[in-house]
Amino acid sequence: MNAPAPPGDAPALDPDVVLDTLVAHGYRELAVVPCSYLTPLLERAARRPDIVYFPATCEGEAISVAAGAWLAGRRVAVALQNSGLGDALNPLASLCLPYGIPVLFLVSVRGEPGTRDEPHHDVMGRTTARILDDVGIRHAWLPGDPDGFLRAIEEAECVMAATRRPYCLLTRKGSFRDLTAPVPPAPAAPRRPPSAAPALSRAEAIRRLRERLPADQVVITTTGLTSRELYAAGDRPTHLYLSGSMGCAGAVGLGLARAGRRPVAVLDGDGAVLMRFGTLVSAAASAVPGFLHVVFNNGCYDSTGGQPVQGAVPFAATAALLGYAATARCNSLAELQSAYDTLMSQPGPRLLEIKVTTDPVPAPRVPLALPEIATRLRALLDPPAAAAPAS
Repeated sequence: MNAPAPPGDAPALDPDVVLDTLVAHGYRELAVVPCSYLTPLLERAARRPDIVYFPATCEGEAISVAAGAWLAGRRVAVALQNSGLGDALNPLASLCLPYGIPVLFLVSVRGEPGTRDEPHHDVMGRTTARILDDVGIRHAWLPGDPDGFLRAIEEAECVMAATRRPYCLLTRKGSFRDLTAPVPPAPAAPRRPPSAAPALSRAEAIRRLRERLPADQVVITTTGLTSRELYAAGDRPTHLYLSGSMGCAGAVGLGLARAGRRPVAVLDGDGAVLMRFGTLVSAAASAVPGFLHVVFNNGCYDSTGGQPVQGAVPFAATAALLGYAATARCNSLAELQSAYDTLMSQPGPRLLEIKVTTDPVPAPRVPLALPEIATRLRALLDPPAAAAPAS
């Protein structure tokens, strides 16, 4: 690391102080891929009228948007989680560094050595600083006091001006103080007409789908609350609960479905699908009849604090245009049952868009070890060959 980590009990920064400092240095836009560690800062930024909050669909997009803004003389700061640093590396290494485009980005460090976190964060927690060092990006830990933060921004500005290279500020859990004082929300267009408001929670939709899906059908869930809610509805060895790998559930399910062993259902989220939107194209082109793609659409990243996704995407209509054989969209439990029956009477690939509420139901973490989840599914789909009898 270029700077030593602050002590674990370092004071938390007031998000408004952070944003005021960024605005004072010309950063009036924040391109974001959410993380729960960043929630206090992101909630504040999304509500302040003096800041443009840009919910990027993936980390590489956020970095690229900031790079494009710099070319036009504007300054956009980026905020993302270190699990997405791999996605951000492509534009950092092949755009910002060779073209000399400085981008200021904040990275929340999950899986930091010596802390307890989800197991899928371990690798990036150990290697975040080393990755930045290897590609030649200066970085420092975010100080916990306003004066220290101001000095950190000024240091970043000096480095970027002298080197024309990106600069990274690393943050950890508790870096930003939770604030309760309300901030008037910035004007925004409504995401959907009131008549289309959903009346179904994702947890209830998952319970009903589990009841209807055959017990031997493989089910892949996207990371976060979706995985927890399926496990709470009832575990099966045919379930693959993704922890991390956000946006990859559709492609994992497509790979399984193309193998032809069993029909596959993917339980996905709108933010996750947007992160790897090209998978919809691949699924449609593959024309796998046993592939069912369920997209829970609530317009936000529920698992990280409810930050808004970019735009209001009609997933079912888009899938139909791309070539999915059958698509449907529903808002209620009654519509879900009818839509499911109609879809399953047609050949695949199929996509079911379910509009759900934004009030997540508390669900426990999946208590299974990640290798165990993968091993038991592999044993079902590709059991070891029986030993040949002795001659």
